[in-house]
Amino acid sequence: MWISEAKRIQKSYRMRQLSDWEYLTKFGAEVGDVTYHIKFRIVGLETEELRERKFPILFELYLDEEWPDVLERQECERASLARKKETIQVPGNGEYSQVFTGSIKAKVRAHMWYYAISDCHRRLRDEFKEDQYRKLKFEVDIHIKNVGKTEFSVEQFGIQYFMIVVVLVDIIMLAYNGYYIVKRHEKYEEFSLALFLLVITLFLETVSYGVNLLHLWVYSYNGQGVLVLHVVSVIVQVASQFSLTMILVMLSWGWQINFTKFDNFEIFLPLSLLIAFFQLTIVGVGFIDYDAYYKDHSYEGWVGWLASFIFIGEFIYFINGLSNTYKKSNGAVQQFILMLGIYGGFYFISFPVLQTVNLIVARYLRHKVMEIGTISLRTAAILLLTHLFTSKKSIFAKISYDSRSFLDRNKDE
Repeated sequence: MWISEAKRIQKSYRMRQLSDWEYLTKFGAEVGDVTYHIKFRIVGLETEELRERKFPILFELYLDEEWPDVLERQECERASLARKKETIQVPGNGEYSQVFTGSIKAKVRAHMWYYAISDCHRRLRDEFKEDQYRKLKFEVDIHIKNVGKTEFSVEQFGIQYFMIVVVLVDIIMLAYNGYYIVKRHEKYEEFSLALFLLVITLFLETVSYGVNLLHLWVYSYNGQGVLVLHVVSVIVQVASQFSLTMILVMLSWGWQINFTKFDNFEIFLPLSLLIAFFQLTIVGVGFIDYDAYYKDHSYEGWVGWLASFIFIGEFIYFINGLSNTYKKSNGAVQQFILMLGIYGGFYFISFPVLQTVNLIVARYLRHKVMEIGTISLRTAAILLLTHLFTSKKSIFAKISYDSRSFLDRNKDE
């Protein structure tokens, strides 16, 4: 969950890099009173004369309804659209300015608010000589609390409770599948590779969501969370997603149905590594500007459309495999291929569909749509695969390589 992940924002600018107008952060405010605290400081002034002075910076606050118009204007013409403005005096002695505390109130519905600073009259930057710019830093510290003094932005409300439910479901499925593997091995001395890969996928997903819950718990106290936990959660989630994708793709080409080893594995392996590389690259790029004003969720913009393109490519490859296996099969296998096509198809196209739906959804809801949607569909796919691999009445139990003698064993049970 990347949007508004740190509502205690700390930013540092080189003085020479400051523009006339700088976007700071955004925050989704629920109906009611929201408070924010902001302070600034200048680091690096050496002369006693400058250290004893104070320098002005203009703080501006914009509402989402006017935000598109704000971006269309020249930087020094934007202040007229600000809902709130405040000139704050920043001391030159390296200490933070006095904390400016403000509040905003939504009466009808939730809104996104955008925080910015401006120095259009250059009352800050023109006070320093050229050689001083290389040394000076301008630092910002913002702490925002939503209605009820919670650290969470409105788009994050309820996500943690939803994830608790998902983690519990994953733990139950993990325990069930693990128990099934052990009992089957003890009774028949057989090992289902497909089910084992699904258990790995489940384990990775459980770890990912569990670590993220821990991050959110810390976040609820300090407004920042633990970056390392968040990074680990996302990386493990990518691994889980990759594992699930590979299971679906391999099944579509007849793995565990018509064969157990790929004849052209030297082609399949590079393709798998390429998919993994793209997924990790997308995650990495998403981290670079996760709090940008144009991003309402982690896959906003071109990153999300690139991810959608990759999912569509995987879907095409998945369908191609299904078609190839369907033509070589008959009866129960064809019925299974059709079911797998429906289940897997929903999984692969869910991301592009959610990305498209978010084009018409209110900005403060987009994060929830993407997060709850993708997590729900991924968990549903794992649930369906669990049923396929463990149910005695499922078609897969009748047609898979692991279960060719399954009907004979049933006679003894």
